[in-house]
Amino acid sequence: MRALIALALIMALPQIAAAQDWRYCLAPSHADHKLYMSMPFAATMSVDAAETLFGRMLFKMGVHYDDVQCPQSDSESSAAVMQRHAVSMNHELGMQVINMPWKPGS
Repeated sequence: MRALIALALIMALPQIAAAQDWRYCLAPSHADHKLYMSMPFAATMSVDAAETLFGRMLFKMGVHYDDVQCPQSDSESSAAVMQRHAVSMNHELGMQVINMPWKPGS
């Protein structure tokens, strides 16, 4: 019986690993007409923690921003699509998009 359970777990591991949430973070500065954005990353922490860390990094760099958001997606590719849409919309609004080389833990 234990062997069957172990085999079932081994077979399920690739599916569990593939079902990972992804995020990217963004922080607008409406007064400066800028949007600071991270690359997509695997969601290894809560949204609140990711938003806090991204905001802390911007603060340490002396960046003025209004708020931080870290939208969540169910895959890296859909997070990238969401990110491209955010870039496009912000360009239409006259915002300069600034890519930040940041991931949680970096």
